[in-house]
Formats: sequence, C-alpha cells, structure tokens
Amino acid sequence: MSRSPRTGRALTDWLARHLLGPAQVGDSREPARPTTEQEHAREQELRSTLVRVQDANGRTYLVERSATQPDERDV
Repeated sequence: MSRSPRTGRALTDWLARHLLGPAQVGDSREPARPTTEQEHAREQELRSTLVRVQDANGRTYLVERSATQPDERDV
C-alpha cells in the first residue's frame, strides 16, 4: 500500500503550523488594534530618515537618507 501525495502534504502542513508557528508575533485570532500616536510618529520618523535600497543581487536593505538626496523615494 502506498501513501497518497495528499497524506504527505497534510503532514507537512501540520508540521508547518504546529512546529514552526505563524509568521507573526502575537495572537492571530485577536482583532487588530489601532496604532498609537507614538507608533505613528516613529513610523513617520523612520520613513523620513531612511530609504530602501536594492542592490544588484536583489537584496533590499535600509540606509540613512543623505542630505544631498532629500527627494529620493523607496525603490
């Protein structure tokens, strides 16, 4: 008797859910909470001081926005 491909997939799905867990921090079943003013201010500060750059290999990283390029947008 051979296993069906579906049995292997079910096992993989179970392992991914129960051993690795969700790809987020916190309880995914709780409703989303609104952002606070402090979190909003921090996000705005990060967006104004950092810029997202992609290198030739396709990796994306953040660098500090220079004073000579104030209008550069996210890549």
